[in-house]
Amino acid sequence: MTTKTPTPESLEIKARRMAFDMSEPMRTFAVEDNSLISTFFYALSAMFPEGERFFIHSVRNYRDQVTDPVLKEQIRGFIGQEAHHGHSHEGLNDKLVGMGFPVDKVERTMEKRVKFLKKLSAPRQLALTVAMEHFTATLAEQILENPDYYADIDPTLRKMLIWHAVEEIEHKAVAFDVYRQFVDNEFMRKRVMVLAVTSLFVRLAKHQLQLLIAKKHRPSWKEWKQAFHFFWNKDHGMMRNTMKALVPFFKTGFHPWDIDQTELIDGWQERFPDVAELQV
Repeated sequence: MTTKTPTPESLEIKARRMAFDMSEPMRTFAVEDNSLISTFFYALSAMFPEGERFFIHSVRNYRDQVTDPVLKEQIRGFIGQEAHHGHSHEGLNDKLVGMGFPVDKVERTMEKRVKFLKKLSAPRQLALTVAMEHFTATLAEQILENPDYYADIDPTLRKMLIWHAVEEIEHKAVAFDVYRQFVDNEFMRKRVMVLAVTSLFVRLAKHQLQLLIAKKHRPSWKEWKQAFHFFWNKDHGMMRNTMKALVPFFKTGFHPWDIDQTELIDGWQERFPDVAELQV
């Protein structure tokens, strides 16, 4: 099994503690006043804490076997970042519960899901983490490249998305490098990606419906059109571009840093000073 990786050795994967203000009022549908777009992000947030803990668990299965000091340090940064992501999204989720969105029920569903996933083999768990880390890195790229996505969004949610996106790109290859060194099964990697993304979209749709029913809100035709444009328009639809960016993953020998996203995270503090100032 190969241990060679194109991950930049100079890459610093740093866990940042952020002080997001959850006390400010937030619109019911915080992204463009659109229930479909907003509940997509609410459902994602509800799934993040348990999901992030699972990712940490799957990498920890192999951590004691890692001897490369660079990878060991990157694993430490990965675990720190993912832990802070989960904690911050728990804060957002508590706020959403207070607004009448039952994201706590989604969290409990995720707890049951993660208990099931932990029964899988360690290689399969790690393959699932590799798949989801690549998906979130591609989604992060769209967020950092397209400020129009958060032109009309709650300020705190915007800051959280930007911070989360930066760190997802920073640690996008950590689980992959562990997988390549200790598992290196290309068929499993590709197959699990298909299963993982399919399952993710089914679960997101289910949870969005759950949140909308709780608010007794039926999206209007205008909202459907607006959401379709946001996610799927041919120029910069968030999901359209994210799905296109998944294609290279299925190339044999692929590595996440074959896609160079360093320009998106280099100097991010200067481009987003209002986010950087929240670091404590």
